Amino acid sequence: MPKLLSEQQVARFRDDGFVSGIGVLSPGEAADILQALEDWERRSGKVAREFLRGKAHLLLKILSDLTHHPRMVDAIEDVMGPDLLCIESGFFWKKARDPSYVTWHQDNSYLKLDPPVSLVTWVALTDSRADNGALRVIPGTHKLGALPFDMVDGENNMLRFSREVRGIDSAKAVTVELEPGEMSMHFNGVVHGSEPNTSDRSRVGWTVVCAPPHVRPGVEGFMSGTLLRGRNDGRIFADEPIPRFDFDPVAVEAYDRAMEGPTKIYKAK
Repeated sequence: MPKLLSEQQVARFRDDGFVSGIGVLSPGEAADILQALEDWERRSGKVAREFLRGKAHLLLKILSDLTHHPRMVDAIEDVMGPDLLCIESGFFWKKARDPSYVTWHQDNSYLKLDPPVSLVTWVALTDSRADNGALRVIPGTHKLGALPFDMVDGENNMLRFSREVRGIDSAKAVTVELEPGEMSMHFNGVVHGSEPNTSDRSRVGWTVVCAPPHVRPGVEGFMSGTLLRGRNDGRIFADEPIPRFDFDPVAVEAYDRAMEGPTKIYKAK
């Protein structure tokens, strides 16, 4: 019996590779988090979408709390089981009239997890719609295995070292529209991307990459994870601390060490 999702939502995740419309925050809570981030930007002089990537849940307490939100973790457990790690986190943040986009890709082309079991949660802090660059998914492509891709670059490409899947029929894409506070989840093998923001509104989403502790990355380097639920024996992913406050030195040390491994591609320069 699922903890949060319906049986139909679990089945949709299995069949289509994604599920959406999961209520995690109220619109007011989503607005409060976004306001706190904008306040942090003003105080720090940093840009959240550039600085808060890779393992941002280790830096700000409000992001750690969001990553551990029980409704979010319940939904993940419904499709992935009781032992859960957060192995990456960050923002996909498009400002009004932002030309940034995300090429069609599969998440597992980066970490190459074996077995290829992980998912990404996407919590909307603003509305996310077709006109402001919402997530787009090609249903069922997670059943095709690892697809061939080309290494591409582009001035407005939000993915560094982007691995663009070849031969995608974008006519089959589904736009994942969300209200503030709603969440979607997609499997690491499903092909997805997003278009530029053509609206006068920002589109802000907080993403968390979750995996069970037994998966092995197919890339070299130190790996760590934050335990969200269950147990981690530490054989593959070292345990990460939960920050007690913003830029807790213990958590920052863990962040810096993690950024020496495969997640270093996200570190702000």
